[in-house]
Amino acid sequence: MGMFMGLFVGDAMGAPLEFTKPNEGALVTSMIGGGVHQVSKGEWTDDGAMAMCIADAYISKKGFNASAIQKNFIEWKDTGKFGTRNEIFDIGMTVMLSLNRVTNIEYPYTSSTNERASGNGCLMRMAPCIVWNKNNLSLSIGESVAQSLLTHGSSDCITYTSALAHELFVGKPLGEYDELRNRSINNSGYVADTYASAWHSVICTNSFNDAIVDAINRGGDADTVGAVTGMIAGRIYGFKSVAELASSVH
Repeated sequence: MGMFMGLFVGDAMGAPLEFTKPNEGALVTSMIGGGVHQVSKGEWTDDGAMAMCIADAYISKKGFNASAIQKNFIEWKDTGKFGTRNEIFDIGMTVMLSLNRVTNIEYPYTSSTNERASGNGCLMRMAPCIVWNKNNLSLSIGESVAQSLLTHGSSDCITYTSALAHELFVGKPLGEYDELRNRSINNSGYVADTYASAWHSVICTNSFNDAIVDAINRGGDADTVGAVTGMIAGRIYGFKSVAELASSVH
């Protein structure tokens, strides 16, 4: 639950700072509103909405069902359901293009394999796959990759989705993926940058709160880096630590 709710807290904390430059003034340390999307305090974006789409499909189908997830993704895109408004206000280009290619929900896999389409949308929403398969590492990784392939099919997306799923399952950074983290820290929308940036914020801090604050104040794709950081830190520090930061919305 710390991992699942950490996603939403990190997303909501980072949303007002999306597309901004790294914060060199007073750090944002609690829930605020505003930003390019004029979010309310505690409002999540596409990260949380797509995670809700996946979670709903798991519950309604009692297991992984790609068509049900894709159907929910499309309903979110068209109506805003699973989000916080009656319309979408934040959606990545890779996701939009993939969803627009779906012509038959029984054949839901329409993602591009182009390496230029290696966005971070595959990472930001994967917590439900780990929660549902909390006792099965193989299914946690396999179904995380399967949900990625609905919209993100590049080699990089598969590599980083697999790595993060493995680490979320065990609840710690694994040495076999150290090379993936060994890159300059940048809150871009590239899947490799998001993975490295989120882990940097967790590794260089000692609490859920500090990890989120470190991540979002780098600006850029702050909502998604915040969401991925929230999943990792929530998994490590637990639900109570997430709830304490979430309470700042009030």
